[in-house]
Amino acid sequence: MQHEHSSTGPSGPSKHELAYRRIRERILDGRYQPGHRLVLSTLARDLDVSPVPVREAIRRLEAEGLVSFERNVGARVATLGDDDWAQLVEMLALLDGYAFAAAAPHLTAVQIGVARGLNAQLRQEHARERIMGLHRQFHRTIYGCCGNRHMVEALDWLWDRIDASQVLASLYPRLRVRAAVDEHDALLDRLERGEDDAAALESCAREHNLNTIRAIRSAQAPAQREPER
Repeated sequence: MQHEHSSTGPSGPSKHELAYRRIRERILDGRYQPGHRLVLSTLARDLDVSPVPVREAIRRLEAEGLVSFERNVGARVATLGDDDWAQLVEMLALLDGYAFAAAAPHLTAVQIGVARGLNAQLRQEHARERIMGLHRQFHRTIYGCCGNRHMVEALDWLWDRIDASQVLASLYPRLRVRAAVDEHDALLDRLERGEDDAAALESCAREHNLNTIRAIRSAQAPAQREPER
């Protein structure tokens, strides 16, 4: 079973790596919902491997914040409290805004065209899973060009945590996507014109992300509220 401990080998990914990828994919796409119990024996049987690579995969996912351990319960898909998801989106807004501005000098017309194409698909899409995938892909097309691999890794991690929580997946398509695609086009227009300085680009991209929190919080507020006098 030694080969199960290495990530890759001459014949391809190890059993540990394959178990990690498959469990992680199911967490991010919502098949394993927040709070879902991850039973080693069940996963091993489902993935057709021994418990050893599954245990290693779960430890790795715990280090990434996607899995948590509870006493007398075991491993579960990590859950986020009511404020946690918003705090993650706030972090995303700060980093994505900076990365958006940093990417501007490096973006080519082809890359902006790719982003426009993704946004056009997003505008027409109705399937929740596809909406979330296109939304993330749009943003990564831009921030992936920022020139700072550590920032890209941090943003990827934030997107993973947000996707795994399923909070945005349950609310974003209904409450936010229509306005978001218009804001995406406006951001791309700014990039194409090249008239804005870095601070202005960063501010616009940051506010675009923060608008997601505002839209969801507004919808979650009481339907009837006494106007302030």
